[in-house]
Amino acid sequence: MVEFILILAFATAVFAIVVTPGADMRIILTSALSGARSAGLAAVGGVATGGLAHILFSVAGLTAIVAAIPAALTVLGWIGAAYLFWLGTAFLRAGGGDSLTGWSDALSPQEAWRRAAVTNLLNPKAYLFMLAVFPQFIRPDGWPVWLQASLLGALLLAIAIPIYSGLALAAAHMGRGLMARPGATVWLNRMAGVVLLLLGAALAAAQLSNPGTGA
Repeated sequence: MVEFILILAFATAVFAIVVTPGADMRIILTSALSGARSAGLAAVGGVATGGLAHILFSVAGLTAIVAAIPAALTVLGWIGAAYLFWLGTAFLRAGGGDSLTGWSDALSPQEAWRRAAVTNLLNPKAYLFMLAVFPQFIRPDGWPVWLQASLLGALLLAIAIPIYSGLALAAAHMGRGLMARPGATVWLNRMAGVVLLLLGAALAAAQLSNPGTGA
């Protein structure tokens, strides 16, 4: 039951972040609008490629850190809770003045994939999410850390890829007018902010009730 609750909480956090406009969503929608369906889906593949690299780096990093300093999960757990609070507050304070997309020249699928992969790989927030939030959902008394982190990474991709693919297809079908409305980001930001603040509070409470564990 505990493991199921942790997985559900992680999936909720990932969903809230994925559906909130950011660098990955912007490059996917821009690609779909400027290069049609094939470019949009290629951009999803680029984001997934970058995400896989983040996951591999995080699995290796967390495994090494925990092996060297077993108590590191507790420290990283508090950092992760603080990060969720900060991220939730940032989303609540964000306005809706920017549209979800930018407009660029037509892109080929190859160029869309390359741009999306580079954008994701160079996004510092992705690294921070992996290193700060992943430990929240890893149990030091459970399966090996590398296996738990790998499963979380697989779940992240399983959530993000269908959502981003749906957005790419919708953008290619509906065109620029609907997807580029500035007001579309307001409620997404607010809902994601509330979800992340609640998760941050719940995970901080878990740290207080279990000070000797990472989640």
